[in-house]
Amino acid sequence: MREILFKAKRMDTGEWVAGFPFPSIPGKELNRMTVFEQYSGGTVVNTYKIDPSTVCQYIGLKDKNGVKIFEGDIISIIGSKKPGIPDAVKYLSEQCQFVIDRGAYNPIWMNDFTPEKDFEVIGNIHEKEE
Repeated sequence: MREILFKAKRMDTGEWVAGFPFPSIPGKELNRMTVFEQYSGGTVVNTYKIDPSTVCQYIGLKDKNGVKIFEGDIISIIGSKKPGIPDAVKYLSEQCQFVIDRGAYNPIWMNDFTPEKDFEVIGNIHEKEE
C-alpha cells in the first residue's frame, strides 16, 4: 500500500513539516498540518499553521539518497544530457500521474527511470533562491 503524506512550510519558522493538512474552517483552504514527531520517549502529535501555497504530496518514491520525493521537488537526473537544468516534479491531472516538468509542456515520464538510482532531490519550487 502506498504511503499517503504531505509536506508544507510552517508559517512561524518557514521550515518544512511532513504530515496531514486540514482546514481550520471546514470547506476552506488547507492551512494547518498535523505532524507525528518522534522523540526519545515516543511520539507526539503537533499541529502547525502552514502556508497553503506550499502543500506538496509525497509521490511514493525515494531518490538515490533515500529522500522522499514530493510534488514540487526539484530533482537532478543522474547522467542527464541536460546537466544544470532543474527538473520539477509535477502532477498532470489529464494523465493521472506525476511527471518531471522541464517546461514548455515537455514532460518526462517518471516510469522511464529508476528513481532510487537516477534521481537526487536538490530543492523545491517553494524555496527561495539564496
